[in-house]
Amino acid sequence: MTQIISRAFQSALVLTALAFTIPSNAEAQRRGRDDGEDKLPWPSVMAGVTIGYDDRSAAELLGAQLRLPVLRNGMVELVPSVSATFANGLKEYQYNADLVFVTRGRSGGLYVGGGIAQRNTILTDNPSDPRETLTGYNLVAGLKGGGHGDLIGVQIESRWSFFDELPFDPRAITLGVNFALTGRNPNGAPRR
Repeated sequence: MTQIISRAFQSALVLTALAFTIPSNAEAQRRGRDDGEDKLPWPSVMAGVTIGYDDRSAAELLGAQLRLPVLRNGMVELVPSVSATFANGLKEYQYNADLVFVTRGRSGGLYVGGGIAQRNTILTDNPSDPRETLTGYNLVAGLKGGGHGDLIGVQIESRWSFFDELPFDPRAITLGVNFALTGRNPNGAPRR
């Protein structure tokens, strides 16, 4: 029953996030003009670090990620990441590749998405047992800022991971800081 409520909550969160993407009447009229958006350079690739808490494992986590723009307007990003969860006497590692939709593109804003996950863990209570790598999927929702020419951006994110072999589905909340890596600011303008 708890899983059904959790999945219903996740679905409601995704639908709420999508509601923020519906353009206003003024935005719909602006889209008809040729404002040269297709001539903008690509947004910068961002690299970042994350810290957070996995409430299902009752453990802290530390991670790293890249934010790779897929579209020139910044509304779709590929986000590969890795994290280590520090549970009681056990470190679990998770590798993710998520595709996210950013509501305000280069400006940041609310984002939602999902992707594949691999978790390296020990499935028994004995820490000397061999580690196993499990494959599952993620649902991700977050809020990112710092996209207007800033070289540093911040984000807050919630990630739900689903693995058939685990007795619980990891659920983490993280805070992240991202840094521009390429010769452009996050909004695509050349650096001065």
